This record gives sequence, structure tokens and C-alpha cells, in this order.
Amino acid sequence: MDDIYKIILEETLAGYWDWDLTTDTIFLSPALKKMLGYTNDELIGGSEVLAKLVLPEDLPKANDCMAKHIASHGTKRYDIDIRFFHKNGEVICINCTGRVVEWDGDKPLRMLGCHIDITEKHKIEQDLKISEETFRNAFEYSPIGMVLVSTEGKFLKANKSLCDMLGYTADELMTMTFQEITHPDDLQADLVLLQKILNGEVSTYKMEKRYFKKNGDVLWILLHVSLVVGEKNEPLYFVSQIKDITESKRTETALKESERRWIFASEGSGGGIWDWDLQNNTIFHSNQCVRMIGFEPEEFNNVPGVWTKRVHPDDKPKYQADVRAYLNGETEIYTNQHRVLCKDGNYKWILDRGKVIEYDAEDKPARVIGTHTDITDQKNQEQQLRHTLDMVSGQNNRLLNFAYIVSHNLRTHASNFKMIMDVLQDPSTEPQEKVELTRHLESVSQQLNDTIANLNEVVSIQTNIDIQTYEINLYDYVNRGLELLHSDIDRWDIEVVNKIPVDCKLVYNPAYMESIIFNLLSNAIKYRALHNKPKIIISYFKDADGKQGFAVADNGIGIDLVKNGHELFGMYKTFNGNRDAKGMGLFITKNQVESFGGTIQVASELGKGTTFTVHLNYLL
Repeated sequence: MDDIYKIILEETLAGYWDWDLTTDTIFLSPALKKMLGYTNDELIGGSEVLAKLVLPEDLPKANDCMAKHIASHGTKRYDIDIRFFHKNGEVICINCTGRVVEWDGDKPLRMLGCHIDITEKHKIEQDLKISEETFRNAFEYSPIGMVLVSTEGKFLKANKSLCDMLGYTADELMTMTFQEITHPDDLQADLVLLQKILNGEVSTYKMEKRYFKKNGDVLWILLHVSLVVGEKNEPLYFVSQIKDITESKRTETALKESERRWIFASEGSGGGIWDWDLQNNTIFHSNQCVRMIGFEPEEFNNVPGVWTKRVHPDDKPKYQADVRAYLNGETEIYTNQHRVLCKDGNYKWILDRGKVIEYDAEDKPARVIGTHTDITDQKNQEQQLRHTLDMVSGQNNRLLNFAYIVSHNLRTHASNFKMIMDVLQDPSTEPQEKVELTRHLESVSQQLNDTIANLNEVVSIQTNIDIQTYEINLYDYVNRGLELLHSDIDRWDIEVVNKIPVDCKLVYNPAYMESIIFNLLSNAIKYRALHNKPKIIISYFKDADGKQGFAVADNGIGIDLVKNGHELFGMYKTFNGNRDAKGMGLFITKNQVESFGGTIQVASELGKGTTFTVHLNYLL
């Protein structure tokens, strides 16, 4: 008996049992008890010990199988899958096999058998059954066409959606191949991809192709194909998913035709077309668009960002900001003017306009189409017009300045002459002082001659828009102004500090520079300190961009900029109640500085003084 048990154990590698039908006692091997979750000391008794663990719905079929085995005297096998309750409450599936090994005539005396746990196998089979059922339902009730196709192209099974799509019945399709209903122009591409799957080069493929319907109409479809293989990896059949895209193809064709006409119209007028696909991050530039900046189509890479890289650095921030603003919905239409670097190294002005024509599922821009128009000639004409207007305006300003210089500067020289002559004619004037005044008179006379010469030069250039400039020494011109104002400086005991470098040279109009310096110095003297020793400091500076300038600072009575700052450089505007003020000096100075593209600024505090800073636009 032990040998029999060992043989069963070794051969089946499972739990075994030995049932004495005469006494209804059953022996369960330790492995069988363990399979059910019990120890070797449990499950001792008759057949009911095992029967009570069988699920109630499985017990009748187990008994029926046993009865048939006995009734056939062992010719019908006792082999059945039965579910048992495990001791922990779970349900396990066991394959039960057995045979009556001892008989008394037709009466069974002893039966041996074994149990094999097939729970995992049963679960896999159940999952497979569910999966097959799911696939079958998905296949039959799919809203798109589905078909199983042999490796030779014969239809094996087709769902209702495909039959409705093509107009054939399922039986009719089963007699056909996909090659028969495929448009000849699309067949070769399909066969090539099909062979790649069979060769193992790809696992799936999709393509757009055309089918012929039963009525002869052409149907555009999106085809997705995958291969089902057997246990030995041998090809079994193809699974094809088929979606009708005829309507979208018609729309696409109509859109392309519309775009073609638009491109033709736009390029016929000299413009170029661009088409930006934001979802796929691709962009198209028409031939005219590319040739506009000197390239041939094959030379220009249609990748987003290539055009942007060629935009002039000064224009790029606004260009990118305008694009972002439009895509974010901040503007109704995109438009921008920018310069683009051409192949020959020059820049062209481009008028760039665009509009969203497609949105994605989240209502965000998906596609933008626009135009590029060369507006370089227009920009050049605008620049020439602006230059002409600036020149005319500058000429008018210079004419005004000339009149102001004549009336303002010559009056100063006349006043100096009168003051010196009055002193010379005064009987109380000492001879030595008269000699000194005579020398000073000669100096003032010479300065007057220089001023008249400069004024004559201004007169000679009024008919010439391009005003003449020369290299001048700023230090010398400051000293000339100080010499001209020598009498007032001495009279009021003013300390003057000229910090201009001795070799400081710049390019400017001499008459304008003389007038600017004179007006700023005379202004500092006129509004000098009343209770402290007056002081004037003239200094030089150079900006970070290399442009030069100078400043005239004093410790005088100052200007209330809050009250009078907006009128400071106005014509005939005077402040502080000075009777000698005519309100022309700062007006003249500002116009003269700005006529050369410069600026003049003022900083002042009442009771502490004023600083005028002149930024010149000319470089040496």
C-alpha cells in the first residue's frame, strides 16, 4: 500500500486520497490537507469530511461524475474540476481525478485518487474568457469599422459598422479581400506596410487610404492595423480598425483650395504666407515669403524660431510680446512691424499679420495663418519725410535762434561798451584805470568781432539745411565766456572754477556753443548768492555711451522748480523779480541744444543753488 501512495505522490506531485467504500473511511494525504488549509490531524473520517468542503453548486455534478464512473465499471473517467472552500474562507479550484481499484462483481470496494490545485489556471482561463467576451462585444458594437483579415488579405470577420460603411453584408465581405476594395493608387503603400508587420519591423501601422463602396463611391478611411500571433509567434490574422474620414477629407480639400487661392492672391500682390501649426510645432513659409529676404525655398528651414532668430534685436522684444498677447487673447488680431535680416546681410522692414483659424479641444489656438509684406520702401519714404520735416523744423529754429542771438548777444556787447565808455568819461577815473579799461575795451571789441563773425556764419548757412560744425575746444570757449563777463564777475566778487580739461575737444557749431555757455554763465551771475560769496563751477563729463556734456553749477538763490519748473525754458518767462531778466536766455539755450539732438536738464533748490546739465548729441 505504501508503494502505491509513493507512486501516486511521485507521479502527480499532488495530494492524494484512498477511500474504502465498504466502511466509508477515507485517507487524505498531508499534501491534500495542506492544499485545503488544514493540518494532518484534521479532516479525519468518511467521505462527508471532503464533501462538506465542496461548494453546494458543484456537489451535484461531482456526485454525478462519480456515479457514471461506477456505473460504467470504470470505463468513464472520474475527472472533474470542483471548487472547494479553503479553511481561510477563500474558494480554490481543484482538479479531482480517481479510479475504483477493487471490485466485488459490480460493487466498488476501494477507490484511489488525487487532487491538483488549479486555482491559478482557472483564474487565467476566466480572465481570458472575460477578455474574449470583451473583445467580441467591442468588435461587434464598435462605432468604427473592425475586421479580421487573413495574412493573405481575405476578410475573416467584419462588424456591423464596417458593413454599413461599405454597403456590403457580412457574408458578401467574407468572399472578398481588402485588395479588391482598395483604391489602386493606395494599394502598394498598404501592402508595403503590411509586409513590414509580417517581417517584424513594426508591430502596428496606420495610414489614410481609399476604399470603394458597393455602389462604387470612394470612401476615405483612417486604417489602423495590428497582427495577432500564435503560441509559436506565427502570424494568425490581422485586426484592422477603420474610421470613415471622408467628410473631414472634403473639408481639408476645400480648406486647401481656399488657402491656395488666398496664397495666390497674396503672393500675386507681392506678399508672402506663413502657416503655424501649434499642436505639431511646425511652420510653413511660402516661396514668396522666403524669397522676400533673399533665400530660395530649399535654403530656408521651416522650423519655428528660424524667422524669429533673424528679427532685429531692437524689434524682437515687441515682436515676441505681440505674438504672445494675441495667442493669450489680449488682442483681436496679430499685427507687428519688424526688421528681418536678409541673406545679403541687410535688413528689410516686414509688416507681419496673422489670425487663428483653428482651436483645440480646450479652445486654445491650434493653428495660425498670416502674411508677410515687404514695407521697406514705405519705411524709407517715412524716414525721408521725417528727416525732411526735422530739417525744415531745425532750419526754422535756427532762424529764430539767429534773431535771438542778434538781439540778445549784441545787446550784451553794447552794454559792456556803454559801461566802459561811461567809466572812461568819468572825470574821477584814474589814468591807470583808464589804461586798463582801454585794454579791456580792445578785448571786448575783439570778442564782438568774433561774435559778429559767428553771426555772419549763421546768416550764411540759413539757406543750407545741413548746419556746419567744427572741432572746438570747450575749455577755450568757457574762458571766452568768462572773459566776456569779466566785469560782472569782478563787480560781484564771484569765485569761478573751470574744471573743463584744457584739451577737451568736441564737434559743434561755434556760434551756438558760444551762446549756450554765455547764457548759462550770465544766468548764474544774475541769480548769484546774496549772503555768501558767489561761486560758479563749470565741469565736464562723458556718458556711458561716449556722448559728452558739461554742467554749470552755482550756489545762488535757486529756482522753485515745483512752482516754475514747467515754464523755466519758456520764452519771456522770468522769475525771482530780476529787472535785468528778459526771459530769452534759457529759451535760446534750450533750442540751440535740442537743434543738435541734445538735451538740457536743471536741478535746483531754493537758497542753495542751481545746476544746468547739457547733454550733447555729437561725438568727437
